Amino acid sequence: MTEKIAILIDSCSDAPQYLQDKEYVKTMPMQLHWDGEVLRDRVDITPDEFYDRMKHSSTIPTTSSPQSGDIIEKFEELKKEGFTHVIAICISSGLSATFSQVSSLAVDEKNIDVKVINTKNIGIGSGLFAVYADDLIQQKLPFKTIVNLVNASVSSSKIFFYIPTLKYLAAGGRIGKVANILGSALNIKPIISCNEQGIYYSIAKARGEKKAIEKLLALVAKTVDGHKYVRLAVAEGDNKELLKSTCEQLKKLYPHQQIYTGNISPALGVHTGPGLIGVAVHIAKEVI
Repeated sequence: MTEKIAILIDSCSDAPQYLQDKEYVKTMPMQLHWDGEVLRDRVDITPDEFYDRMKHSSTIPTTSSPQSGDIIEKFEELKKEGFTHVIAICISSGLSATFSQVSSLAVDEKNIDVKVINTKNIGIGSGLFAVYADDLIQQKLPFKTIVNLVNASVSSSKIFFYIPTLKYLAAGGRIGKVANILGSALNIKPIISCNEQGIYYSIAKARGEKKAIEKLLALVAKTVDGHKYVRLAVAEGDNKELLKSTCEQLKKLYPHQQIYTGNISPALGVHTGPGLIGVAVHIAKEVI
């Protein structure tokens, strides 16, 4: 049987827009709960609308995984469109229940083979796995081979976030209040990554934005070093100027490297606040 492969992505994976626009790529929207409203991530509220509302709101929304009905609806759409296989890209199971939820629902699906990837990353760090999967699909590799290659790249791929304030991570219970006070008092700017379990941790700290970006780029260089099959991406959260300058620096460091860009989803912005810059490094093991 000829394999017809689709990609399913959760909205917090922040895949580049060109990929989201492809007919065989579907997105599962996370949910924001804000002043009595339930908003589907990137459907009912865009990143620009989110940050504009954030500036005038006295409350910080909460988030939750996609509704099971939305996920099942995507499976049904793909089956009706003739797809036989699906690669589902999910942010880290250490940060969201989405991976477990999609995996559980996939078990009951008939007439379509669904493999769910726990990227152990978040944001554009997770989105680059979808880019990789799409590149492999374009090479017409077998579904099983693609799944194996994407899974093999998890341990070597990283995301690095620069966050101007720890306020929103603290509000969401991601870090302790003591760290919040310390960061505010001493102008310490943290760089957040995901550890081997796919859980947030502070990988570096710097005093001031300029030093923080320098350290972030040094971490990128360390991750890239010695690898041949590399993808790079930069995403912003209401910080287009810093996105531009960070991309310019990366292009000087890697003049022959394509650098994907985008913005972070409202559901991720809830936990990071405005001003974020994230740089993702995806390392493929072999076929690219």
